Amino acid sequence: MKQALAAYLSEVERGLGGLSSGRRRLILRELEAHLLDEAEARDIRTESQMAVLLAEKEVPGELAGELSSGEGTDANHRSETALLAGSLLGLATGGYLFLQGGWPWHLSLAFCMAHGLAVGTGIFLLRRRWQRLGNQGRVLTSMLFGTLMAIPLGFTSTRGFNVSRLVYGAFTGYMLERHSEPRPAWQAVGETLAFTVLDALLWTFVFHHRRPYAWLLELSFNFTLVLAVLVAIHLKRLMSGRWLLAPQ
Repeated sequence: MKQALAAYLSEVERGLGGLSSGRRRLILRELEAHLLDEAEARDIRTESQMAVLLAEKEVPGELAGELSSGEGTDANHRSETALLAGSLLGLATGGYLFLQGGWPWHLSLAFCMAHGLAVGTGIFLLRRRWQRLGNQGRVLTSMLFGTLMAIPLGFTSTRGFNVSRLVYGAFTGYMLERHSEPRPAWQAVGETLAFTVLDALLWTFVFHHRRPYAWLLELSFNFTLVLAVLVAIHLKRLMSGRWLLAPQ
């Protein structure tokens, strides 16, 4: 799959000869990310399948001319798509905490902003940076990045910084990367149940919370989070097509 894509990008690069090297790298990086997104959405895994996808696109020379006249368009499109998908994720989790969890509106809004925009949008924007890693490497990197971006979540508490909030960032990163390719629904259900059990063990034996673990509330919140992740991924796939790169 990489050989066909590399050949296509090489032909496009030749048509961008009038631009500076920095602009060419930016355009080619965004174009490659877009094509990889579409290939992922269409479950393309082989060289022949990628060749068929690329044959549907514009001729590299013509495409280079279009990209040269508006090289920032694709980057803007990806940013807007990531922002929309992350916002949906934050609204789902923050809204749940306000409606079902009994959180005050200001903490729910803070969780919505931190989880949706920092964790969700951040991962959607930057995950193409680690797509050349293997399957396990991508998942671990996404979990680590989600944990770091979840630091603002730790402040959505009335009792000071809550370290256990970082676990939700890691789980979000795991789900966003793990389910970036279509998978059976039972896997998402099983992973949610397993995470809830792990969260309960961490709550009791690592973070030493005195309050008992609210199984029903936490399980329903985790399922809301996972459903929001899957919907956000699907929304991003639907929006990944642009007029410039649409089939002829």
